[in-house]
Amino acid sequence: MSDLFPGQPSRRDFLKTGVAVTSGLVVAFTLPMGLGKLAFAQEAPSPNLNFKSAALPNAFIRISPDNSIRLIINKLEMGQGVNTSLAQLIAEELECEWERIACESAPVAPVYNATFAPIQMAGGSTAVTSSWNQLRMVGAMAREMLIAAAAQKWNVPARECRADKGAVHHPKKGSLTYGELADAAAQQTPPIAPIKLKDSKDFKIIGQSMKRVDTADKISGKAIFGLDVKLPDMVYAVIARPPFGATLAGFDDEAARKVTGLKEIIKLDGHKVAFVATHTWAAIKAREAAQVQWKLSDDPLLTQDGLHKSFLATLEKPGTPVKSVGSTAEALKKARRKLEATYDFPYLAHAAMEPMNCTVTYDGTSAHIWAGHQMPTGDRMAAAKVFGLPPEKVEVTTTYAGGSFGRRANKDSDYVVEACALAKQLKKPLKVVWTREDDTRGGYYRPKTMHRITAGLDAKGRISGWDHKIVGQGVMDGSPFGAQIEKTGIDPTSIEGVENTPYAIPDFRLQLKLMKLPVTTLWWRSVGHTHTAYVMETFIDELAALAKKDPLQFRKEMIKNSPRHQAVLDLLAQKSDWGKTLPAGHALGLAVHESFNSVVGNVVEVSLQGKDVKVHKVVSAVHCGTVVNPKGAQAQVESAIVYGLSACLYEELTLDKGQVQQSNFHDFPVLRMPEMPLVEVHFVPSNDKPTGLGEPGLPPLAPAIANAIFKLNGKRIRTQPFSKGLV
Repeated sequence: MSDLFPGQPSRRDFLKTGVAVTSGLVVAFTLPMGLGKLAFAQEAPSPNLNFKSAALPNAFIRISPDNSIRLIINKLEMGQGVNTSLAQLIAEELECEWERIACESAPVAPVYNATFAPIQMAGGSTAVTSSWNQLRMVGAMAREMLIAAAAQKWNVPARECRADKGAVHHPKKGSLTYGELADAAAQQTPPIAPIKLKDSKDFKIIGQSMKRVDTADKISGKAIFGLDVKLPDMVYAVIARPPFGATLAGFDDEAARKVTGLKEIIKLDGHKVAFVATHTWAAIKAREAAQVQWKLSDDPLLTQDGLHKSFLATLEKPGTPVKSVGSTAEALKKARRKLEATYDFPYLAHAAMEPMNCTVTYDGTSAHIWAGHQMPTGDRMAAAKVFGLPPEKVEVTTTYAGGSFGRRANKDSDYVVEACALAKQLKKPLKVVWTREDDTRGGYYRPKTMHRITAGLDAKGRISGWDHKIVGQGVMDGSPFGAQIEKTGIDPTSIEGVENTPYAIPDFRLQLKLMKLPVTTLWWRSVGHTHTAYVMETFIDELAALAKKDPLQFRKEMIKNSPRHQAVLDLLAQKSDWGKTLPAGHALGLAVHESFNSVVGNVVEVSLQGKDVKVHKVVSAVHCGTVVNPKGAQAQVESAIVYGLSACLYEELTLDKGQVQQSNFHDFPVLRMPEMPLVEVHFVPSNDKPTGLGEPGLPPLAPAIANAIFKLNGKRIRTQPFSKGLV
């Protein structure tokens, strides 16, 4: 069945959302909490529209007389291809020529706060699923206005006209392009009656691997990333930041000032030192010459040994009850066989390829900031607070971003606040650049977390009791989403993937103990699922081995009530040839996990070369509803595999008196090309609404590898990176 759009605008509401105009057709709409309230602007803005008005609607299509079609979107393009997927939704119903579409980032305004109201944000693998109905509907309504304009010109009934390939056609009157109709279409009354959207069987663009709309600009260098922003008379800065808990002890001011190009040295926040120069390299060399010294902290929670002991001690204490089903204690007493395990996960940096950066201008009365803003509302509010300005006096331009994985959605807007504080003193165009070392040691990490589980099997090899405790830092505390954490003691991101497990466990108990630690944390690609999936899927595998059952069949028996999990497991078994004979020294491992409403399963082929893990092949099966762009979706899963492999094989941040010991890719490695396995990605056919895809490919990878390693050497790895567990 096709979707019917639930709400239609009145003519009065439509007129209230007008914008500066010249000619053409603009179709604009607001998406408060994804409810999809549409509105239409009568005429198009000029090509040089200044996006400063807080009254602008949160997205719109602009069809110009030259036949160009521009989509303004409120999601950050950080390499995931969101501009292309969202453009496909519009184009499908608009019946336009794909080559005519271009995209640009939306300005910051309350009406753009669609998915994560009351803030404008991209994240949580929500871009396509939150726009699925709204963008198709706005395309359909624009199409109907164009058809109405053509019918009026030809003096024929609209039902005799059809739209196709960027034009309206009539069997006798001929054709008119959208560009030729744009001005006339802008005078049409927006359709009030609900428009029936296409059935999936009629899709021409959705479901096709369309060429990315940003490829040409990125190849030519026309695309502007944060690091590319250049302004007249701009100065550049790098900042020396203290380790956790440290205070500034001193620096060699005289040596730094000898560096050619250095302009100023400025202290920030009492314990940071900014080196401002005519170019970034001069600022870096001045910082090196200054040899900034720190008085380090003696807090035991800022050393590896102290942290480890604190986590183990906290595991022994009662946690906040999260979920209790049946009588877990009784079930474990009666179990024929029991297992107990403790898992340990380290802090991890985001390691986006483009390190943090922010460009700012401030003249005393207004400001403008440029960056790859993943959470632009928060960044603007934080900047306004620094400058002492009302938010509408701070203009935000969102550039392309070279990756993020959550780092650019900073709840404290740290890299923006720093740049604004410095610009406030300088009153000059300024770019603050983070080096790779700054980025690795700059804080805001995936939290350190521990799990402890005790589970039992009954006489028939079924799970009869499961007692689970999680200890760690939350990531929602201090964020716009964390108001209830202090009251409840529960951070939902710490328990996701466990609390809602699809496994049918009749006696189940879950507790959470949140710790307050000096190290700052932040959501990291797949958030809590990055550790909960590992624990659930390796322990389920261990129980399957204890029950002497095939791990795939054991899972199928335990997830009988989830058709999507069953479909993923069936597809995995087929595509991986599960149970096949492998070369000597090779083994298959399996894991399946649901996150962001998508179910992903992986079968990996692994061998051990000494103490090194070699992943030869990954077969991934994905149930994510309708796949809008298959090649783009495949790339997202492949990206998650690269990211997940890097983390589980190699990556860990360690602390010594608050100093992060790792600094760059030599000691915090990212997977190299020769290490990349062969990857096959298969999608379960579905006409359901799309679900998340940017993150769900990551969680089931590491446990699948660990389960294969067990088959090779009989060891269960309960810590990461694997290099520690294999010693």
